[in-house]
Amino acid sequence: MLVFYLSVIDTEEDKTKFELIYEQYGKLMFYIANQILKDQFLAEDAVHDSFIKIIKNLDKIQDVNCHKTKSFIAIIVKNHAINMFNNRKRKYCISLDEVQNILFKDFEDFVLENNNDNNVNSLGDIGKAIMQLPTIYKDVMILKFVHELANPEIATLLNINETTVRKRIERAKQKIQASLEKEN
Repeated sequence: MLVFYLSVIDTEEDKTKFELIYEQYGKLMFYIANQILKDQFLAEDAVHDSFIKIIKNLDKIQDVNCHKTKSFIAIIVKNHAINMFNNRKRKYCISLDEVQNILFKDFEDFVLENNNDNNVNSLGDIGKAIMQLPTIYKDVMILKFVHELANPEIATLLNINETTVRKRIERAKQKIQASLEKEN
């Protein structure tokens, strides 16, 4: 499958970068997708589609081995798997509460496990408030302010409207402000 992806990429530098991403994050992507979808074949499809999105946004990845890249990739695959799950749910009536409990718990564990103590301590009050946001707001805030993506890019990655992105950022800021005021 790697050969297929590499055939789509133009430059040797990008091919090398993508090959490193594929080798380093492929299993993590499958794990995240499989935790949401609970189906190995659908998880593989989600990972494949996510790799296509990553190829289209390869210019946004500078360092393959940094936590920003890991979170960027995790957000892409997680949201694609959620979209697949929701589409499948419309056809098969599966309990969304069960998946959301697993999803939120596992993603929080993933974020906390993959941030070392220095990163967590360096987050500060605002960073800690962001990490306490519901996932739909946290993902948008991370893509916007950590990965510095524009609203249309975020909308494309998460398969939502640009208006929804703006509204989620607005609501997240309100929640962060309320959280900071509550602490003070």
